[in-house]
Amino acid sequence: MLRAIKIRLYPNKEQELKLKKVLGCYRFVYNQMLALKQQKYNKNKKSLGLTDLSKYFHGTLLKDEQYEWLKEQNTKVMKQSIRQMLSAYDKFFKQHNGFPKFKSKKDKQSALFPLEAISKRNKFNERKITLTQPLKDIRFRCSDLYFKRLQAYKERIRSATLSKTKSGNYFLSIMVELPQEEIVRFGQTNEHVGIDLGVKDFVITSDGEVFENKHFFKSQEKKIAKLQRQLSKKQKGSNNRNKQRVKVAKAFERLTNQKDAYIHSVVNELLTYYDTVFMEDLNIQGMLKNHKLAKAIQEVGFYRFKQVLEDKARNNYKEVIFVGRFYPSSKTCHKCGYVNKELTLNDREWTCPVCGEHHDRDLNAAINILMEGEKIIGVRSTEFTIVDYPTMDERGLPPKK
Repeated sequence: MLRAIKIRLYPNKEQELKLKKVLGCYRFVYNQMLALKQQKYNKNKKSLGLTDLSKYFHGTLLKDEQYEWLKEQNTKVMKQSIRQMLSAYDKFFKQHNGFPKFKSKKDKQSALFPLEAISKRNKFNERKITLTQPLKDIRFRCSDLYFKRLQAYKERIRSATLSKTKSGNYFLSIMVELPQEEIVRFGQTNEHVGIDLGVKDFVITSDGEVFENKHFFKSQEKKIAKLQRQLSKKQKGSNNRNKQRVKVAKAFERLTNQKDAYIHSVVNELLTYYDTVFMEDLNIQGMLKNHKLAKAIQEVGFYRFKQVLEDKARNNYKEVIFVGRFYPSSKTCHKCGYVNKELTLNDREWTCPVCGEHHDRDLNAAINILMEGEKIIGVRSTEFTIVDYPTMDERGLPPKK
């Protein structure tokens, strides 16, 4: 199975200049091909494919004296930018992604190196890597696990993606074909859990465990606002403005890394103890239209959490099953099945008028999601049955099996 091993590069000044040239040429070819494809379609209603664009690249761009510097680059790497542009078109038509845009050097930049453009002499013993001939012996750093995998499976490298962040850091994501036993991290437990995602608390499980919302953005909001104010006062095009832009980018990068690390830790905790995770099929785009909650929802990172959970569950032979988005999990009493239609978002606790059970809104929702999910997979009867679950007073961390 193909897995990515991400390493950070630490080039010297000469190597950094060569990396910038590679990324710049890659971006130039991408933009040229995108402009040509749009121009031909607008003029003749003709769509150019890979063959037509490759002919233009070899027959026009490489032979033009104006673009003599393109010959310094590996043509196999440059042709990947054409494929990437065509792939963006396919995603636009098939997956309804955004229309392909021209790349800017101010945004995150990347270039794909196919197997033929990666040196086969890499031994990784001295924590140095060689890509194409000009990019030799670039120092890198990664975790010990990733370093051992690179040494053990260097013959199974399939491709590598060079990227440069807005803050100026260089990374290389190496695609390696790993055996399944290297990827599986979590054992089988035969346990199920329902989870409810929220803004007040990030994740609440049906067992009563609570993963709090860390509010990473809120804690650094004033600092980021100050940096952005300073950026707005710098003269456009000046070196000082560029330096300040890098400071803002680093602040956002640090924020993203903190949030991502926390999401991974929560997912790891869930998959360590449960084989099947039930959760609501949230309409995240629709939720963001609520201007009062949009900022809080975006800060939590529901979409990223869902993405990481599904990916790790799939690699570890575990399941993530979604309950219908219109299922009233918060409004339904998990003891007797009564639906409280008058419950509002401000009501964090409520008492069932039928059975008298006092509910915490989020815990009750997680329990109902578990029960509904078990009905979906056929473990539980479709008829409502009374089951003992943690009450509000028992909401502490349950013992793990």
